[in-house]
Amino acid sequence: MRLCCDENIKRSITNLLAQEGYDAVRVQDELELGFEDEAIIRFCREESRVLLTNDDDFFEFENHPGVLFLAEQRTSPRRAVTAIQRIDRQVTETAGQVWHVPNGWA
Repeated sequence: MRLCCDENIKRSITNLLAQEGYDAVRVQDELELGFEDEAIIRFCREESRVLLTNDDDFFEFENHPGVLFLAEQRTSPRRAVTAIQRIDRQVTETAGQVWHVPNGWA
């Protein structure tokens, strides 16, 4: 699973994802801070990346490559990454899907 971490995701989570072997980029490194949600979704589609975000506005998009919703900003990086790893192992199709993290996955 290739990931794009929205600007509201802690760098420690992105760093841990990279340490665990994930191809994870940050919105602010690939685009710019404050980029419109539509541009972020377009980037994720073009790059085949699932979006990790804390912004429920992304639920409104019908055509997205998958959204991992981190409901609680205080979730530890290890718990968030463990949940993402479990989702990654069990899910084969990500397009149009939304998962709440950790929500029982950790």
